[in-house]
Amino acid sequence: MTAVVLVILAVLVTYSLEKKNFKKKLRMKLRTEYGQKPDTGMELPDYKETAIYYNLIRDNIPEDERVDEITWSDLEMDSVFRRLNTTVSCAGEQLLFAWLHRLSGDQRILDRLERKVGYFDSHPDERVETQVLLWGLKKESVNYYIPEYIEQLEFQKMPFALLCRMLLTSLLVFTAAALLTANPVIASIAGIHFLINIAVYAIAKAKYEVEIEAFYGIVRTVKIGEAVQKLCPEEISREGERTKDLKNLSRIVLVLDQRKQARLSGDAVAMASDYLLGAFMLDFLLYDRAVRLLCEKKESFGEVYRFVGEVDMSIAVASFRKSLSGTTGYCIPEFRQGRILCGTGICHPLIEHAVANDVFMEKNMIITGSNASGKSTFIKVVAVNLILGQSIHTCTAETMSMPKVSVLTSMAVRDDVLSGESYYIREIRYLKRMIDRSGKDRLAFFGIDEILRGTNTKERIAASAAVLRYLNQRNCILMVATHDLELAEIMKESCENFHFRESVEEGDVLFDYKLYPGISDTRNAIRLLGAMGFPEEIITGALINN
Repeated sequence: MTAVVLVILAVLVTYSLEKKNFKKKLRMKLRTEYGQKPDTGMELPDYKETAIYYNLIRDNIPEDERVDEITWSDLEMDSVFRRLNTTVSCAGEQLLFAWLHRLSGDQRILDRLERKVGYFDSHPDERVETQVLLWGLKKESVNYYIPEYIEQLEFQKMPFALLCRMLLTSLLVFTAAALLTANPVIASIAGIHFLINIAVYAIAKAKYEVEIEAFYGIVRTVKIGEAVQKLCPEEISREGERTKDLKNLSRIVLVLDQRKQARLSGDAVAMASDYLLGAFMLDFLLYDRAVRLLCEKKESFGEVYRFVGEVDMSIAVASFRKSLSGTTGYCIPEFRQGRILCGTGICHPLIEHAVANDVFMEKNMIITGSNASGKSTFIKVVAVNLILGQSIHTCTAETMSMPKVSVLTSMAVRDDVLSGESYYIREIRYLKRMIDRSGKDRLAFFGIDEILRGTNTKERIAASAAVLRYLNQRNCILMVATHDLELAEIMKESCENFHFRESVEEGDVLFDYKLYPGISDTRNAIRLLGAMGFPEEIITGALINN
């Protein structure tokens, strides 16, 4: 007996030391990685599970505050999200993804984020301990489905709960009768009943085990929320007060989880007792009770999940800002009324050693220049910073002063073979959504790369000028990149013209990626053919026909 006790104590001590050592290594890792650019790898992940939370709340967000899928794709926002995503929990990752899709007009939301970002950046010990807690809500597939599970709670109720109660009551009645009367017939009935209950339990258990895993993630979220509250100052912790509404749920599901861990242990006694206790339908009845409790507290859990996710997200934002301090730099945007957009030293967050530019827009802007000179990238720089400024209160710039705007783009237009849409049809559909949005109350920023390039030159310039004249009178800020110098000339009275330059020196094409005022005055397309090694016959023929 003494030997058994010693073995048990040795196992417990070993487990405790391993757990302590793991947390020590985790704390060291979290401290080291804070403020560093994440190791993203080459292949862009599939964010289908990450998007579950946003897809559930999307319809509750006003349309003029949403970044639509066309704009998200045009601006390669999946890559921007990956650059930002140093969250340690599935809730944090989902909240960050959702926040980048929302351009809130409510300053209180941004102030709430700023409080958390500032606190965790200036309190490294509390930040690390909070991340250790958040790590408990791991980025496992089942945890990403917690919001969807909560949304469909009405369908998660035990469909045979009444049958379970009847089987339990009947078994107890026959068992009690057999014990009191010692009647062998009643005892046989009780025994058969016991076996029937075990069979029902065994058949239904597979479904139950999937559900309890989701439920355990729910309980972890609540417990993490409670623990994070205790570490945070009052102005942050009060956002998670709804954890108090969910204590009864935690107790029920912890009992269920203990039963599950016993089954998974592989111990023969534990597995046998699982089926013996299963005959009394305790697990199913507790699960049904837990679902019904959660249905009553659904709103409370939603707030707790949001609180936990926002805390994790705010630490990721703080880390992102710190990672920019030695390279691109960052600023907190200043929001102003009116249409003026002004930024200095503005860069793209994904470009290493980016060339910074300034932007000042009182009027709509047309940008000219050759391919690869920087036109499209500049539009992306401005649009991405308008999104980051309004979502995570952070711009990759020295200074940024801007109105609160919707952001829509039409840039990476492609033919759609499956739907049968040509390039031009898809392009005008993208533009039509801008026309429709331009009549809304909220100011909109539109970024367009090579407007109407899907048609012939004569019609393109005529139609483009008509579209620009129309949008000039609407509630929008317009930034258009084009190769058509004629269009820039036509619109020079109502739009400001800027351009990017390139030069060909000793056979090399050189770009400085700087924005200059005025319309591009160079025509280097044919010279660029020569610089890229095209045969002299082609160059000569092009010059003759030019």
